Amino acid sequence: MDTTRRTLLSLISTGFFVPPAHAQETLPTLRNARGQAVRFADPAPVGRQVLTGLDGRATPLERYHGVVLIVNFFATWCPPCRQELPALDALLQREPGLRAVAISVDREGARVVRPYLASLNLKRLPAFIDPEFRVARRADAATLQDPFRLFGLPLSYVLTPGGRNFGYVAGAMDWSSPAARALLDEANAAG
Repeated sequence: MDTTRRTLLSLISTGFFVPPAHAQETLPTLRNARGQAVRFADPAPVGRQVLTGLDGRATPLERYHGVVLIVNFFATWCPPCRQELPALDALLQREPGLRAVAISVDREGARVVRPYLASLNLKRLPAFIDPEFRVARRADAATLQDPFRLFGLPLSYVLTPGGRNFGYVAGAMDWSSPAARALLDEANAAG
């Protein structure tokens, strides 16, 4: 087996793929059984984003700058989200220097999200709502300037401590895996 093929198979098996710079704005094509992870060649700032809490209060995303941040988009009707949210909550319990937020895109907003999250018994994962797609844009309505583009759920973006968009994970991620650890460590090192 040649070196290129061996390297490609290694990347596929870990679920972590770094696209070439010219491909960073296209949808990735390499996947594992659960999802795919993509690191952007040139992490760009996400700009000013305001999150809406379940209580209707506004929270600037900048509040979370200074550490690696996972921005997870989910919906109550998404089966893999039901597994991923508790995994993110467990990650926050194991890694106190890491932050994550969960943002629901359910049209019904807090009315359906509150009981859903209560059923998951989350302890540390802060939740927000985005029923009008103000923070994230659906793939069919997104532009290249939108920092959070949704083309499936769950979808998690990983931000550097400086608030730059380092990459994303499409599909459910085993946040305790070596591939996840590598992604988070690289985001942290990128500042």
